[in-house]
Amino acid sequence: MYQHYSRPGPEADSGLPGHAVAILRVQGNSPGIYIVDVNTDYQRLWGGSREDWLGAAPVVVQKEAINQQIFAQLHDALNPLMNVEGYFFEGIGGLEVNRRHDGTRRHIEWRITAMGVRHNDDITLVLTQRDITKQIEKEAQLERLATTDMLTGLVNRSQFDAVLKSEFSRHHRHARPLSLIMLDIDHFKAINDAHGHDVGDQVLVEFANLLKSNLRKADCCARWGGEEFMLLAPETELEQAVQLADKIRVAIKNNFFPTQGSVTASFGVVEVHPNEPIKSVMKRADDALYLAKDKGRDQVSSGDLFSSAKQA
Repeated sequence: MYQHYSRPGPEADSGLPGHAVAILRVQGNSPGIYIVDVNTDYQRLWGGSREDWLGAAPVVVQKEAINQQIFAQLHDALNPLMNVEGYFFEGIGGLEVNRRHDGTRRHIEWRITAMGVRHNDDITLVLTQRDITKQIEKEAQLERLATTDMLTGLVNRSQFDAVLKSEFSRHHRHARPLSLIMLDIDHFKAINDAHGHDVGDQVLVEFANLLKSNLRKADCCARWGGEEFMLLAPETELEQAVQLADKIRVAIKNNFFPTQGSVTASFGVVEVHPNEPIKSVMKRADDALYLAKDKGRDQVSSGDLFSSAKQA
């Protein structure tokens, strides 16, 4: 008989399951699969006592319809084992994602493998299951840390570089319009000098929130560094990009920022030319932003096409 065990450590102490194990048996060509034994982690994962589970059908995943699909897949994989001596069953496995009662997601990794050799027409299997929700959440958190600016919640420079390269490749392959907007908070150093860096950080956070609320779904916006931001606009020609930039400019100008009150920003807008390298586009965007600053700030400049939307 299978010896029960519970995985030691923090997970067991916290009530979370470790490695749930169920010993299963299949008899000949019978479609039924039943439990011979379970460990305590299996009971903790699915509820019930050991006695409740003996002789019952196993629970591989929470959704019964998917459970039945897994059993059908298992029988198909086991058929050669019933008829061919020495056949090796590699096992099947997967990952189930379901929602708890509180709405949070739970990730269960599972695998079914053969245990020992076939005895007459009986096959003994081992079902192992592991709740990897914390692992998935930790990986997602690490990814966020690697791709997100922690202060503003926008994409960071490294991730924006990756998106930029991907969109440039798509633009060059399919000749689709692509525009880039470089923007900068006007007189940001004066804000820090007058009110301190804490207020400066509050302005950056509020500024980023305004950007998020005015972007389209396909747009990618990043904090480029300090008070400078970058916005990539796929499927967008220059005139549309200028309109988008000016919409954001007006939203910033009309917004009340805590402590600071009024804030403005300057914008440099360019459309990517066919087969133009990234460095060239970035240089043109930077030149356009410089022109907006030179013309008095609170401006949207596209170099050749210049839109002076400043209001007195």
